Amino acid sequence: MTHIIKKMLVIFMCVMLSACERQPDSEKLRLALEKRLNNTFGSGSFNIISLKRLGSAIDSTSPSNEERRVVYYDVILEATKNIELGSWDHPGAAALVTLIGAGPRSIVGVKSHGNDAGDRITAHASAIYRKNNGSWERVAPAGYTAEDGLFLENGIQKPATERLLSTLNTITTSIPYTSSKTAQKVVQQELERSVTRINGRLARLQDGYPFAAGPGKGEYLVFAHSLADIAKKQHVKMIPLITSGSTENIDLLRNGNATIALAPADIALMAYNGKGPFEGHGPFTELRTLGSLYPELAHIVVRNDSLIKNLKDLKGKKISLGPIGSGGRTTFEQILAAHGLRAHKDYKIIDTQFTTALQQLNNSEIDAAAQIIGIPASPLRAEMTQSKLRLIPLDPVAVKKLTESNPALLSLSIAGGTYSNQQKRITTVGTAALMLATSELTMDEADNMVKAIYHAGQYLLAAGSTQGAQVSVTTSKICLTVPMHQGAAEALRKIAHTALPRAVLPKNILPKKPMVDDAGIESVTPTM
Repeated sequence: MTHIIKKMLVIFMCVMLSACERQPDSEKLRLALEKRLNNTFGSGSFNIISLKRLGSAIDSTSPSNEERRVVYYDVILEATKNIELGSWDHPGAAALVTLIGAGPRSIVGVKSHGNDAGDRITAHASAIYRKNNGSWERVAPAGYTAEDGLFLENGIQKPATERLLSTLNTITTSIPYTSSKTAQKVVQQELERSVTRINGRLARLQDGYPFAAGPGKGEYLVFAHSLADIAKKQHVKMIPLITSGSTENIDLLRNGNATIALAPADIALMAYNGKGPFEGHGPFTELRTLGSLYPELAHIVVRNDSLIKNLKDLKGKKISLGPIGSGGRTTFEQILAAHGLRAHKDYKIIDTQFTTALQQLNNSEIDAAAQIIGIPASPLRAEMTQSKLRLIPLDPVAVKKLTESNPALLSLSIAGGTYSNQQKRITTVGTAALMLATSELTMDEADNMVKAIYHAGQYLLAAGSTQGAQVSVTTSKICLTVPMHQGAAEALRKIAHTALPRAVLPKNILPKKPMVDDAGIESVTPTM
């Protein structure tokens, strides 16, 4: 009898332990997700068609004094109304991936031109739960790690010197020259131009377009790889390159070692005018844009236990504004100046990359970290999951001042729920990430490139880029601070006539005045 009782107790304990392992159950997961969806997108914006709990694991990143678990589940959502998840000015795909706790590749069904009522979105999701007084409470959605980018050495365009000399030699020896030295010089100059152009186009056709992106695991490199994966199906071969960021990207365009590049509109404007970090190079008047991609917003991060509530509280503090020579650093000095803080006088600038700065912030080595980046910023998203950091807003009066004085800046906000531990909307400024090239790109090449980019907008989220959900023809001319390539302008005009996007331009960044590009075609600039 004793043996039977012991056996029953063991079975009972196993059943109880198994039940504990299944906590929180599917119903708790559903209720928590429904509450957060309603808070961010509005009550009843989504119906949870199904939610299936898949299992759980110990959260290896949890504090030593807490018991946490990561719970995995599959979910199907149905939109109950038309919703713009690719919009620039209200909760979209960025907030959705955070609320669900998924990587961009784990979500299917988000449309860049807008989802209709009845559309379904499926996701492999996750959430972190903490045990408190015997029950499990939701702490945050689980984060995801950005993929490593591969550095492709053959992305640097090979010099055409040898081919040029060989071809010129063949042509010049076969052409009977007149005795006129002037005529010989004219022929030589025209041959050089023609051979250079032909060789350049052939090299790009065969080897691909060197694509200056950004640092490893950065948002730019993730976007570039996602775009390249989709563009190759349109027979456009892009070769993403790891770089230090937008300043180097533009330098690579200038010296011909990249054909296309990513950079924020404010940095592009500095390069075009030869200002800021480009002052020593002079104006880059050959710089052209192929279109606007997605918004990049100013993030200013402090510790959660800090007494800092706004930017004016940063007086006398240590702030990371990025490495020396970075364009974003110049913009942040303008942002702080609009709040009455003078560079090198009212605060101390720390020269570190954003990911390093977040670690320094957690270690109380600095007081704030700043970065202009697409949302959700992967490194910040991971840090915010632990609820140790928070964002601070810009003053609305300063925002108005900034957007009136700087044509590259827009009045935008970070929607509530975009990051864990950030339920309220954060007022800030932003700019547009631009796809850049030079006037050397031919009309046909620009046309093919633009078609590939804005076709890809439908699939970039699933290809790995959260920001890709915001790429749309509708927003392709927002904040163009440098002239648009004529071939790109023509391509966008054709696409706009054939496509029927439902999305509309955000009200707060409707065009106020045009900027005429080199083709005489008006492109959109932000409201002043």
